[in-house]
Amino acid sequence: MTSEVLLMNRGAVAMAADSAVTIMGEHGTTIYQSVDKVFPLVDDAPIGVMIYNHAEIMGTPWESVLSLYRKDATGRKFDTVEAYAADFFKFVDNNKDLFPEEQQQLEYLRMVAYLFGAVAREWDNEMRYYETSGQGSARAKVGEIFAQVVKEVHALYQTQFDGTKRSDLVCFPNGLGERLKRKYKGEIEQIIDSLEHYIAELFPGFKVTEESRALLRDMASFVVTKDAYFEGYTGIVFAGFGRKEQFPSMTAYFASGVLENTLKRSLDRSRRITAESGPAIMPFAQDRMIHTLVRGIDPDLRYHYFTETLRLSRFLVQDIVKAVPGISDAERQKFIQRYSEDNLSHALGAFFERLDHYSRRVHTEPILRAVDNLPKMELAETAASLVKLNSFQLKVSGQPETVGGPVDVAIISLADGLVMIRDSHTYA
Repeated sequence: MTSEVLLMNRGAVAMAADSAVTIMGEHGTTIYQSVDKVFPLVDDAPIGVMIYNHAEIMGTPWESVLSLYRKDATGRKFDTVEAYAADFFKFVDNNKDLFPEEQQQLEYLRMVAYLFGAVAREWDNEMRYYETSGQGSARAKVGEIFAQVVKEVHALYQTQFDGTKRSDLVCFPNGLGERLKRKYKGEIEQIIDSLEHYIAELFPGFKVTEESRALLRDMASFVVTKDAYFEGYTGIVFAGFGRKEQFPSMTAYFASGVLENTLKRSLDRSRRITAESGPAIMPFAQDRMIHTLVRGIDPDLRYHYFTETLRLSRFLVQDIVKAVPGISDAERQKFIQRYSEDNLSHALGAFFERLDHYSRRVHTEPILRAVDNLPKMELAETAASLVKLNSFQLKVSGQPETVGGPVDVAIISLADGLVMIRDSHTYA
């Protein structure tokens, strides 16, 4: 894991990242604290780039890809940060020297195999849960549980965790997912057969039904059509000043592998500072402590407060209604349901809206005002301190220190361009 943060005000950008990287091996987990994650995007231009999560793309370090782009982009200038990002992706797309066609074919099949492996892992979790929940032996439910898991993962490709519709990727041409599904039909069937064999070794006689096979084939298409990265991803953050940008801007993407000469990618977020807008504080990857500082409350704790308050309120409503004399049980249930869905929902919404307003006024707005007026060096120091805050939280909590090591900071301004500060131990 890693911790990165981007701060912007009207005068400058500060991009800060820790230098820890976690390597999973046969003999356990090793954490190194000497990895670069912040780079100049091009020479002689006030543009920086941060990477987080996966440090490689199809076996090639992203640092190497950025270095090759930097040489290729010599002399090219663009009006906006977004245009620089587009030029970088154009360099990656159709770059068969970096990503030969054979490697792209293997990458697609790797994505499909990883997805089906995730289905197997989720099935295994559901089997263990069924066994420990006291519902009986899971052996008789193997096929039913597997089919349900396949349906759930298939549905997750259609909708986000919050229930909103999952969008299609715009980087690929229409129909590519179906073409790849047909092109690699035999290989996809072999991967499904391997999944079936894995379960059948544990539960002889198990077969993947044709209905589940059809859904798995759909998912082999969704790998390149849906805005989802179950196979893993790299976060890429561009920030600075384009040639015609008076104030800084940023744009961040999720990216995965190269398929059919196109990098799988989608926009995460973007922000442009103006003369009237306030500053930006944007954490990436491990961001819990930064959100806690800026909001005044741990986001997970706030969610816990909400669910527990909702639970308590419903219990109180039920107790009060049950104590009302002279009404039937059916009337009581109808009143409880109507009150819970209408009045209670509105009251809780208003209650937490007032809490959020207080949190923003007392905690968030003072921090934003301070960041808005910070000079370049203080902006960099603040960014590094926020990253160190995440590292400190892991250290005192006894968790593996997957965030740590020296903090590297890029300070970007129109006056000085991009200035790198390495090994910033003094920022604490």
